[in-house]
Amino acid sequence: MIFGSNATISVYRLALGTSIDNYPANATLSGVEAYIESKSSDLVQVLGDQGNIEVFDMIIDPIDIKTGDKVIDNNNREYRVMGVERHDKNNDVDDVYQVVLHSKKE
Repeated sequence: MIFGSNATISVYRLALGTSIDNYPANATLSGVEAYIESKSSDLVQVLGDQGNIEVFDMIIDPIDIKTGDKVIDNNNREYRVMGVERHDKNNDVDDVYQVVLHSKKE
């Protein structure tokens, strides 16, 4: 359970060997608590406006999630997983995943 979670997500696994938008109708995982935070303002300061994509950091307990998967939150916002980093050897945090997400700007 993520302390301070602000979203409940469902994860859809990208089918390998197919088009980049081939996801199953049913979630691979659902009901996962997460903390999602926009990183777009930080990036705009450095890179300028980058079109119609927003970047987010998501903190979750370790689950089966991979680059390319689709994530949908409890507000029906859709994201794509761009990277997953495990933090399990730090003294200041528990075993968590930091996931980089992209989403179309709303």
